[in-house]
Formats: sequence, C-alpha cells, structure tokens
Amino acid sequence: MGTVVERTPYDVWVNISRFIPRDVVETLYGVNRSFFQIATSVRYEVLAFVKRDKHTKWLLRNLSDPYVDRGAYVREVKIEPWLVQPSLKPSHKRGARVWGYICGFFDPSFAERQLNKRVQKRVKKDIRLVTDAIYAMPNLTTYSLEWNDTRQYHPELYRAFLSPVLGRIRSSLLNLSLNVPPEMLHTLVPISLPRLKHLGVDFCTKKKSEEEINQIFDSFVVFVNNLYPTLESLSVSSRVPSRSLKLDRFFSMLGSFPHLESFALSIPFDGVHLASKPVIVISFLDRHRQTLKHLRFTTSRCSSPESPIHPNSKFWIRNILTSLKTPYPRLRDLHLAVRPIKADLTPLMKFLVLHAQSLDALTLTERALTYTEVKDILDALRAYEYSHQLKQLRLKLKHLSPALLELLATRTPYLTRLELSFSEVMATAAHPGYAGSPAHSRQEEIRLFKAAMQANPVPFASWELSKLKLVQEARNIGAEELSDVFADCIPALRNQIECVTSLIDMVRST
Repeated sequence: MGTVVERTPYDVWVNISRFIPRDVVETLYGVNRSFFQIATSVRYEVLAFVKRDKHTKWLLRNLSDPYVDRGAYVREVKIEPWLVQPSLKPSHKRGARVWGYICGFFDPSFAERQLNKRVQKRVKKDIRLVTDAIYAMPNLTTYSLEWNDTRQYHPELYRAFLSPVLGRIRSSLLNLSLNVPPEMLHTLVPISLPRLKHLGVDFCTKKKSEEEINQIFDSFVVFVNNLYPTLESLSVSSRVPSRSLKLDRFFSMLGSFPHLESFALSIPFDGVHLASKPVIVISFLDRHRQTLKHLRFTTSRCSSPESPIHPNSKFWIRNILTSLKTPYPRLRDLHLAVRPIKADLTPLMKFLVLHAQSLDALTLTERALTYTEVKDILDALRAYEYSHQLKQLRLKLKHLSPALLELLATRTPYLTRLELSFSEVMATAAHPGYAGSPAHSRQEEIRLFKAAMQANPVPFASWELSKLKLVQEARNIGAEELSDVFADCIPALRNQIECVTSLIDMVRST
C-alpha cells in the first residue's frame, strides 16, 4: 500500500484534494509528501492581516524567511491596518524610573512624548514585518487594503501599504481592492500596474468639502485611466458618511476601457451620491456597451441628509435602466437591488425583455417578490422561448411555496443554480398569487409543503437544477426539514446525495 501511495503522481493527489472541503485539506499535511505540499498551499493561499498579535508576527516572519519559503504559496492578501497600542510595561531599571520621574516633574509632556516614541517604534516595526513578508510573495495576484472609518488609524501604515507595496508587486498583481482614507489616493498617480484586470474602490469622504473631493478625484482618475490597456472589471462603491460626495465628476473624467467586461456600482439607496438624472454614468455605460458582460447595481444604508435631496434621486437604478434603451449584446449577468421597495417594476421588465436572449444569470435582491411578480419576471425573460438560456437565478421571495417551485421548474428547465431568500414557508393559499400570511402553523405548513411536492413530482423530473441554496431570513422557519423532499423530487440534486446537506446552505440572519 505504501508503494502505491508513493508512486501515485502529485497531480492525482491534487485532483483528489479538490473534492475535499478546504478546511479539511489544511489538516491533511501528515498523509504523505504530496498532501503536505497541497495542505501547505491551501493554508497559505489566502491570508488576512487585521490585528497585531503574536500569531500575526510569527506568520509574517515565517513568510519573509527565505529558508522556509512560505511566501511562494500566497496568492491573495487582505490587510486592514490596526491601531498600535503603546507598551505599558514599567522599566525594571531603577535609574530609568528615577530619571523618568525627574523629567516628568519638570516637563509635564515628557511622559506623553515617550509614549508616542514607543508607538512610532512599533509602527515602524510593523511596517517592516508586513512589507518584508509581501516582498517575499512572488506569486501574489490579489491585494486588498481595507479601512474602518469608525476607528482611529495610523496614516503611516496606509502610506506604507499602498503605493510602496503596489510598486513592488506590480508585475504579478491582477486584482486590487482599495478602501482607504481618501487623502491617500493621490499617492497612486505615479503607480503603473501593467497586468491589473480587476479594480474595486470604495469611497468614504466623511466631512471633506466638495473642493477637497474634486482634488482627490483629479489625481486618482489618472491612476484609473492608466489601467485602460488591461482593465476588465471596475467596481465603484460609496458609503455614508460622505457629506459632499458626488460621483458624477469621477465618472465624467473616466476614459474608455476597451476590455471592460464587468461594471458594479453601489451607493446609498437614496441616491445621494449621484445626480438626480445620472446621465454621466449612463454615458460611461453606453461607451462600453459592446464589451460589458456583467452589470451590478446594489445599495447600502443611507443616513439623514444634511441638505435636501431631489425626490427623483432614490430612483437612480430605475433611471439608469430606463435610459439604457439599446440592448447590450454581450450582457450575460445582471445583479440588481430592486429599490425603492414599492416601486413599479415596469422599467425592470422592459430591460429584461431587451436582454432575454443573452442573460444566463439574474439576481434580484432587497424586495420580497410575490408569486405573480416572479411570473411576470419570467414572462419578461420569455422563459418559454429561451428556456435553455437562463442557468443561474437568485431571488428574494415573500413566501417559499410548492407552486412557485413548480413555476420555476416548468419555465426554466435548464436552470442549474438557484438561490431563494425568504422569511416564510407557505404550502397552501387561496390561489398561487396569494400574498398574505400562512394559514397554518409552521410545522403544519412544512408537512403540507412536503406532501404537495411528493404528490406532484412530474414538473421536477427533468429539471436540471444541480445546486440549491435557501436563505432563511427569520428564525425557526424550518426549511432545513425540506432537504429530503428536495433530494427525492429533483433528480439532479439526488445525483449528489452525499452532499445533500451542502446543497441547502442555511444562512440565518438575526
């Protein structure tokens, strides 16, 4: 047996490891030499440095040690700089304590200056540890720098981890995500990233004036436009508090990116960071109509405005969709937050009609859709005519019901991935489009749901659904009890019966 294991090629073990959960693979380093390499690679492939502790310092030293050579395994790094705390250990030398007491007696600020010196010494040490580790990662392709605007931070850490690091890893970097204090962005102007394909940037300008923000945009846009030869994906987001932020100026200065395939925009749902008529964003999208394959418009929380907001601003997603009157011929994936919650769905339906022939993935969030609204969406997609086209679907529902699942199975028979978010399971209703509350207790609705599915298995027999994810948005819904009936009624799911519990990925929100 040992001889067979030793003779088995490394590539075979790699293929075997792909069927094992990632957290399990990390523990298999003692199986044989091949699995030691595989487990080490998995363990170090994605790293995050978010706090200063003994483990982080050990890991950073380990990564930068040329004799250990763990840095070669790293492909992705995320850094969220921490707040360095001063050492509070008193000196054990009597002379130093006496001298400190004397200096403090004559200079009240002496103790504070000494404390700042110790902090700066630790900051410099942390910078050296992190940068030495990153410089020892020749295969690093993804780099993320995060900022928590609610906490204090050391500007020195962001300066050290931004431009200097990017300058060193420029030849291997493919994906970059930036969420940094905005005043740091101007340092990126001289940086060139010749292989970068994916850029994500998150703006939070807090109380900066419009003039200060414009100066930031004027310099940062130079860095972004220099990525035009290789950029394939651009993600822009903003969040509160950003008192004077207007993204229109940023988009007005962006050039054309001949290889741009994916665009994502996320702002507070009241649309405060865009003009009431987002013509500049629409112009940017239309310039890339021939290349875009993925569109994503999502929302984040808003805050009380300090100045009046145009009432039309909250319809920013609808206004964009309404203005895109010419089909995007290569659009494959559409992800939308259906906002405002009670808004008319007609603009969405018209946009879906335009792209029914090309869409193979659709995600609609925020608004809990009824059976009738889901049916209207499938009608807009002309699901009967293009039933072979749609492969992935994510929806938020008011109710999970057998009637709705039957509708999806009959109208999208070639669907392979389905994710449904819901807050109630309802098996019975006066009619399929009923939007009221369940008539029975939770346990009774679950029992009736199972019975309805088992009594009508025909619509699901030829459904090609291979992965189902149910997201419960309330406690004690009991949808996990439906896993058996789904596996029994949907043959494509039953083919992975050993993974049936993972096919229904329960996510509970408090």
